Amino acid sequence: MPRKKAELAPKVSEPKKKPVAKKPAVKKPVATKKPTTKAKPVATKKPAVKKPTTRKKPAVKEELVLKRKELSKEEMFPFETMPFRLEYKDRNETRICHFTCEEHRAKIIERYKLRKGTYFIDDCL
Repeated sequence: MPRKKAELAPKVSEPKKKPVAKKPAVKKPVATKKPTTKAKPVATKKPAVKKPTTRKKPAVKEELVLKRKELSKEEMFPFETMPFRLEYKDRNETRICHFTCEEHRAKIIERYKLRKGTYFIDDCL
């Protein structure tokens, strides 16, 4: 014979409560707390004894050596309208500039703060 399922007891009805309107919650400003505990003292370590080391001497800054090629006048001044030439070394590359007048060439020398001996100037005239 199959078993009967247990029936639940009928619920006792509770008296109904009147709904109460909830007030909007107002957040109170929260004060920041200061730490109340003191920092624990850190165990003091003995300073490490450094061995004297020999310092490497800073490499002497070599002046940029500019090697010039022997060029013909046509190779040196490829433009007829630019008879002034400036040749200098910028880091690892050699720069060759051509100008229409000396003032423009002087302006570039001032702008890049080129020192005498670090550049070559040539005039076609």
